[in-house]
Amino acid sequence: MSVKRLWLLRPFILSGLVLLAACGQDGFEVLAPLPAAQIQALGVESPLKTVHFRDKDGEGLLVLSRSDGQATDEETAEDVDKVVLIATLYGRTTADDPFKSRWQIDNETTCAGLDLDVGFYLDATGASDLNNDGVAELTIVSHAFCGGGIDPQAIVVELREGPAYYAIEGTSLVSVPGEEAYGGERKDSPSLKNASKVLRDHLETVWNSVYKRPWSHIDGSSDGAGQ
Repeated sequence: MSVKRLWLLRPFILSGLVLLAACGQDGFEVLAPLPAAQIQALGVESPLKTVHFRDKDGEGLLVLSRSDGQATDEETAEDVDKVVLIATLYGRTTADDPFKSRWQIDNETTCAGLDLDVGFYLDATGASDLNNDGVAELTIVSHAFCGGGIDPQAIVVELREGPAYYAIEGTSLVSVPGEEAYGGERKDSPSLKNASKVLRDHLETVWNSVYKRPWSHIDGSSDGAGQ
């Protein structure tokens, strides 16, 4: 399996997060979903999820989407399946302004002749202001797998608050009846130790909520559309 994480940074850096936020906090508010026509006007026909919010930087719109296709393997020159998970943050200062892209992240996975399973954990993605500073924290959680059996998924839990970036990356824990569990490894980003306790606790909670998920729970949380 080849997983390429291509970071296309456009003036700002960010991601998506669990909707734990309470509306009415000073400077931050989760807003009602935008009409589908406004999302399509941004060039996104079938978003997996959108998160609409307002913070000190203005109005924000996080859009998650997915592109399926094929690529050519650099070593074998053979065609392989390719999935690109796309997270784009749009923003505007006032309701009269058009949304403009602030950043886009493309995470690419290729797989040759094996089972390919890639997606976002939609229920663990959203916007919040856990430290009540008026700046949205955005968390995006994704998984990727290429194989021929019940092997661990690669999992990434990211949180961004303005230019700050924190992440936990690792693999899912696979539990097969009658066998010893395997997988479940993790590596924290060096920046995580400098994060505030509330953000460290949040990332820990999100990681614990996804890394033990059985395969039967993956499709329901990684596919579909919604806001």
